[in-house]
Amino acid sequence: MNKLFFTAALLAFLSTNAQNPGIRLSYIDSTAKPGDDFYTFCNGKWQKSFQLSASDSRYGSFNEINDNNLKNIYTIYTLASTDKTAKPGSNAQKLRDFYNTAMDSAKANAMGLKPIEPLLQQINKVQTADEIVKLKSNLDMIGIRLFYAGGVDPDLKNSKRNLFQFNQAGYGLGDKDFYYNPKFEKIAEKYKEHIAKMLVIAGEDKAKASDIAKQIFELEKRILEKGKTTPEMRDPEKLYNPISKADLNKLAPLLKFESYFKTLGIAQPDTIIIHSLDYFSALNNIIATTDVSILKNYTKWLVIHEAAPYLSKELVNENFDFYGKTLSGAQIQKARWQRVHNIVNGTLGDIISEAYVKKFFPQSSKDKLLALIDNLIAAYRERIDSRTWMEASTKKQAHRKLDLLIKKIGFPDKWKDYSTLQIATNSYWENVVKATNFAIKENLAELKKPVDRYKWLMTPVMVNAYYNPTTNEITFPAAILQPPFYDVNAEDAANYGTMGAIIGHELTHGFDDQGAQFDAEGNLKNWWTEQDLKNFKEKQTAIVAQFDGYIAIDSTHVNGSQTQGENIADLGGLTMGYYAYKKSLKGQKSKVIAGFTGEQRLFIAWCQGWKTITRDAELKRLITVDFHSPGNFRAWAPLTNMKEFYEAFDVKPGDKLYVAPEKRIEIW
Repeated sequence: MNKLFFTAALLAFLSTNAQNPGIRLSYIDSTAKPGDDFYTFCNGKWQKSFQLSASDSRYGSFNEINDNNLKNIYTIYTLASTDKTAKPGSNAQKLRDFYNTAMDSAKANAMGLKPIEPLLQQINKVQTADEIVKLKSNLDMIGIRLFYAGGVDPDLKNSKRNLFQFNQAGYGLGDKDFYYNPKFEKIAEKYKEHIAKMLVIAGEDKAKASDIAKQIFELEKRILEKGKTTPEMRDPEKLYNPISKADLNKLAPLLKFESYFKTLGIAQPDTIIIHSLDYFSALNNIIATTDVSILKNYTKWLVIHEAAPYLSKELVNENFDFYGKTLSGAQIQKARWQRVHNIVNGTLGDIISEAYVKKFFPQSSKDKLLALIDNLIAAYRERIDSRTWMEASTKKQAHRKLDLLIKKIGFPDKWKDYSTLQIATNSYWENVVKATNFAIKENLAELKKPVDRYKWLMTPVMVNAYYNPTTNEITFPAAILQPPFYDVNAEDAANYGTMGAIIGHELTHGFDDQGAQFDAEGNLKNWWTEQDLKNFKEKQTAIVAQFDGYIAIDSTHVNGSQTQGENIADLGGLTMGYYAYKKSLKGQKSKVIAGFTGEQRLFIAWCQGWKTITRDAELKRLITVDFHSPGNFRAWAPLTNMKEFYEAFDVKPGDKLYVAPEKRIEIW
């Protein structure tokens, strides 16, 4: 498509009352050839003109939707904050008092460390490692994960029952690579400086703080020595290590599990799932061989670290300086109310979501999306049947996963009951602690109950979506169902290229490297024939190799193994979106709007949906910890495997994006 043709087409479109094409024509840079640089063709003008806010470390379509949502959500907070009619104990009172207390920065500054002083005093009184271990269970009840994390989740091999599970936790850099990979040495040094600064703000002697910070860093590094990396956390079989009560106590006797569970208010379960046996065995040795003064300082650091965002300006700013600036590249903090909203969403999520849905999400939007999902599932069934590398018996089981799929759209049928949660105006930290403790008790209560397959794992005000393999469900919160992902006024092609592909993406998670290990009932169980599984793994290997070959920044490559699930889901999702759209045409040719066929608009919409600008520091961090490939690769890399893209834009040998047919990867 040459520049003159595109300009004429655009002028013709603008001079008529043509149907909304659903794509952003103003983003398109027609000097770029689609077959050479599809990302620039679709997003070039946006990429050149968009100015990244100083408070953002990255920006894309998810942020765009979230910004629009925040404008609506702010009106809810404004009304809630001045509500004088809210009855004591009501959701309205809880939202009002939580929000107003959180927004009172003057009060937080005046209180200083006072909200966490009782915890710090408890730590100061500790004399032995045993006392640290006992204190750990109390900290768990308020969300401070010392050494490890515990909680109730579905049994991966019996998805109807809940089990208590342990995972690695208790380190401030978020991933093992930050402690062991030489390329992160500068980050590690900055982290130690950050710890020292936080300790000084909290009253530690400045002369001692640097040495204490080094000791804390080395302890965290030792804790992670037997921990798993982010890619290793992708293998559910290796994370599934059931252990009896007796064997657990033998594995790590110094962790005093019987006492731990007593503090949690439950009896020690007969069977527990541990994600890494080596991690807990090593942890036992660390507690036995580490000086108690180091354990105390480490515990104090975790308390300060977790509480910092809710305390004085000094702690808030230093916390941002490291995690916002150094680690992610942002220059200034988001407005306080936006930061508070993130905490409200994580603590009183259903309260703010119920108010949001009532005002901004009509039932009609939910109904339209359900119809779109039905079209995507129909397309998926046809694609399953067309897979020549699968036998009939495997296809039957794949269809069964679609048969039993649970669809959660917009908002839950039943909102969470917060009646036992008390919110006051004493301090921001106190309210966070109360809300966290409420959520933890709620989670612990599930241990004696069957799995609630209709519980939402994400609030309706989150701009996101997910597939959960243990319940075989797809969930699309109300907040994501907006332009540019879903535009009720746009012609169908763009919606199939964005929301249709996103739905297909989540469906494909049921058949990616992880989801393919779970059956229709949500159990970690092989449902493949031996040959079919071998064929599937060969395709996995191919897509890992494809993304391993992309350089994201400097000499750092995309991690194909770590991102393979999302890459499989992107390829499958876009394929399903395309074929669902073609099915909707009922054999007719697509409409040409603004000079583009429906097939072209579908691919442009997909690519524009992944427009992104990311600061270098944040990109390097994400490549280390994120299961998703960078957005610009998601925009065009799947297309190189799709003959439908080649046909839509006449991509030929010699074009930079051209891949020979025999080298293209087709899975679903």
